[in-house]
Amino acid sequence: MVEVLGRHLRRGPQDGDWAGAVLSDLGLDSMTAIELVVDIEETFDVEFPEELLVRETFATFGALAGVVRSMVSES
Repeated sequence: MVEVLGRHLRRGPQDGDWAGAVLSDLGLDSMTAIELVVDIEETFDVEFPEELLVRETFATFGALAGVVRSMVSES
């Protein structure tokens, strides 16, 4: 996940704490989020359900990683 996210963000967290990293502080905006969703879907062979395409899913790296982990385990 860190590698996928790194392809879309301008920088990583200053303290190396990816789990608590606020993605908007690292450069995630709405257009980048769309690109990120497509990359995650292709990389992990999953499809984001519409109900998960909400701000909370993309708030922090930990939140996004948890959602992706759940989708991968269900596929």
